[in-house]
Amino acid sequence: MENEKMMKQMIELHKTSVKNCFSVMEMLQKQAENFMKTFINYSPEISSEGKKVIDQWTDAYNKGVDNLKKAIDDGYDKVEELFDSSAMSIFQEQTEKMFNDFFNQKSLMPLDLKKNMEELAATYKKGYDDFNKYLNENVKRMEKLYSVASKKKTKDKD
Repeated sequence: MENEKMMKQMIELHKTSVKNCFSVMEMLQKQAENFMKTFINYSPEISSEGKKVIDQWTDAYNKGVDNLKKAIDDGYDKVEELFDSSAMSIFQEQTEKMFNDFFNQKSLMPLDLKKNMEELAATYKKGYDDFNKYLNENVKRMEKLYSVASKKKTKDKD
């Protein structure tokens, strides 16, 4: 339960940071937009069509920022929903229990695990080598048997 509380606090802190970042960005954008509108309104060189294009550009930018903000808010809602679900807390508790059980068994492990693993590898290699030796001997016997049988069959045909 403590982990769940800590995760919620972390998510809330991150969500607040992003919200503050967006607020600053929106404030700067509004100031820039107001400055640009003032400049455009007092500039006789810019035609009405140019003003419309700039307004469309500004509207498209603001719409994109709003869509991004909505997507981020939806993402935070989904993350909060995930951590609110009992399945996540059960998973966390079971994982913690599994790791604790594993670490509690360290006393059952041999003191010199590397030495024991090397001995196990040597035993495996010896068994593997012995099996290959046995297999090669049997292959040679079978080849000899087939060659004798083949010679006998050739003699019988003659």
